Amino acid sequence: MAFTEAATPAAGRVALPSSLKQVAMDEIRRRIFTGELRAGMRVDQESLAEEIGMSRIPVREALAALVGEGIIEMIPRRGAFVVPLSPQDIQDHYWMLASISGRAAERAAQHLSDAELNELEELADGMERATTEQAREQLNFRFHSLINHAAASPRLIATLKMLGSPLPLGFYESHARMAAEADAEHRELLDSLRSRSGPAARQAMKHHFLQGANEAIAMLEERGFWDGASAT
Repeated sequence: MAFTEAATPAAGRVALPSSLKQVAMDEIRRRIFTGELRAGMRVDQESLAEEIGMSRIPVREALAALVGEGIIEMIPRRGAFVVPLSPQDIQDHYWMLASISGRAAERAAQHLSDAELNELEELADGMERATTEQAREQLNFRFHSLINHAAASPRLIATLKMLGSPLPLGFYESHARMAAEADAEHRELLDSLRSRSGPAARQAMKHHFLQGANEAIAMLEERGFWDGASAT
């Protein structure tokens, strides 16, 4: 349930290096949260770069950026290692997302146009009909992005971009039961936005993300994510 947005490159600047770095970041996150890279495991930059199909430079830059997200640790003369995470870490992260997203939804309830509310309805319909994880992810992103931008607060949007990046898109919502629960939560949120009730929208959004924390922890448990660190 991460909702990141690619930065738009300045005019005249080449976007390729930034794109390669982002590709590497996304792949490293995916490997961590699917258990391919375990807690305490050293990240072999050369092998990873070869497997992804790029040079070591964007991989090294990606690892440095992931240090800031708290999922990679750089140890001098030893390299990059996957930081062990606890269920509490996941809960704390989603609590922050819930709080900031709730604030954005409260603001959006007063600013969304009728056309935007209709677009949210169409996106919710699309998520319920989606037959692939990728399609659902894209619609889910657009749904939350529309609400966030309707809050008309650059500070809130910037914070949500930062908080939305560590967990890979859709890494738990692809499960049928979880997707069905998320759909119901989207409908509850949409009803509160249509009624122009800021407090109700804030509460619905917070509930959505806090439920997401529970589902994320359960999915990671299912994948053996908490089974202990690998030997370094």
